[in-house]
Amino acid sequence: MKIYQGILITLLFSLLYSSAASATHRNSSPSERLPVTQLHSGSNAIFFDQVNFDLVISPISNSDWGQFRVKPTKLTDRRGKPLGTGYVNVFTYPQNRGGEAVWAISNLFVSSPADSNSNDRRKTVTIKHADNRQFTQPGRGSSATISRRQPNTPEPEMSAYFDLRPGEDGQGSLRRMRATVLFSPQPLPTIEDVAQFAKRFPPQTFSVSPIIINAEGAGHVDGRVSPISSTIPSSLSLGRPPQPVTPAPGLPDDLLFPIQVIQADQPNLDAGRNQCVPMAHANALQYLEDRYDNLPLAWRFPQLHIRGIGKVSSAGDVLIWEPVPENSLVANIDSYGRRAGVLDLDSGSYTTFCGLIRGVFGYLADPVSGTFDTTEFRHQGSGSTVLGSGADCDNGTVIMNGITSQREGLNPTWEWMFNELVQGRAVTILFSWYDVDGDWTGGHSVRVYGAAKLDNRHYIYTLDDDSQGDNFSNVASPRTQQWEVADTGQPGLDGVPDGRLNMNGMSWEIDFALSYEAKPTLLIP
Repeated sequence: MKIYQGILITLLFSLLYSSAASATHRNSSPSERLPVTQLHSGSNAIFFDQVNFDLVISPISNSDWGQFRVKPTKLTDRRGKPLGTGYVNVFTYPQNRGGEAVWAISNLFVSSPADSNSNDRRKTVTIKHADNRQFTQPGRGSSATISRRQPNTPEPEMSAYFDLRPGEDGQGSLRRMRATVLFSPQPLPTIEDVAQFAKRFPPQTFSVSPIIINAEGAGHVDGRVSPISSTIPSSLSLGRPPQPVTPAPGLPDDLLFPIQVIQADQPNLDAGRNQCVPMAHANALQYLEDRYDNLPLAWRFPQLHIRGIGKVSSAGDVLIWEPVPENSLVANIDSYGRRAGVLDLDSGSYTTFCGLIRGVFGYLADPVSGTFDTTEFRHQGSGSTVLGSGADCDNGTVIMNGITSQREGLNPTWEWMFNELVQGRAVTILFSWYDVDGDWTGGHSVRVYGAAKLDNRHYIYTLDDDSQGDNFSNVASPRTQQWEVADTGQPGLDGVPDGRLNMNGMSWEIDFALSYEAKPTLLIP
């Protein structure tokens, strides 16, 4: 089978790259001969950022980290026709490379709005009530649902990190850069022929905007919560950014057979500072409610998916956590996770690993969460076979009422996450970043809403809020990111595998993955 597949791929690309196969003159632009569209500066669809990190370990200003963003709804060709679902490849021309292009980002998946909405085929009419709950009335041919998302949710932007100065460690403001950005309806194989083909497009000059990112708040699975102090320069406290792609000389075996699962990439809220763990839980649970709470099934919570915190106070020597406001889903989860120092949206420490478990299990076990929220859990990562009630992370401070999670792997794997998503379950991960010496310097938790295998590479797609805290908005500009995952080496020892998935080949590793399976109740009149 692989032999015939290889022959077919070779013939396909010989036709694509052959001028004889072109329907136009050989001197026409490449975009007129192949289904590849060059995206230009000023299109209001693509953006380049220079990241300023505002993290507990230390601020990193004018870093080497770049972020590339795409607005799917703005992706059009020169005639204004929407490009639809496809893949974006970015080739940059760093100043320190002497004008030579590097393949900065490969096959960034973008989904057209029409495809994004196809996950929910219900025709609905939303009616606002005085208490701001939104009851969605069924349209023709649909079932009754309750939708409690906040209105006017901004469109998501697909994004990916890249290295602004590959081969160089340093800091400094960057305001413009040269790049070639290509869109194609199919992924491009990361091979030398394609890299040479991309050079035939004239590079464009793009503005680079400063952006602040402070997304964090997850302690390590071994109990580490406060980042370790490091003597290395702050610019290297997160390790190095994702490095450019090294094109292969030949085609991958699976070029014609990409596989992918994509769930709805909403809902998402602005998170409080260091509130990533309870917010990842809340986003996952609300996704399941949106998907499964449809007559004749019921799976719902009485709380709303609105901003809130698990505020800490004291009564004498006893610390008390209470959700503020009481009807906030994330506030309730946060209160069971018991983060220290939470006074408002701009304060609070990391969530411990056991706080991650107690937060969601304690919330679901409490009658305050409702009667139609039965959930089963499974996980990969952590040193514990069983987490939850009567097992690890149960110290009696939070009642979990029999809710447990069974471990199904010592370390998270792409295959496991893919299979859980295929079965309609929600997935969140906890990942850690390490400095160039291999010291842990922080962590983050996000919802995983998709996974793909293409070009013989494995990817996951995540949802979070990149600007945590009181940023004066009620609804986040949701950040969706693509990550290539593979065990490329343990922190501080590149090329020496340790069994954990690295993200984009960096010193960032996935420590823990949690799957949530909704068990709806059948409502029979």
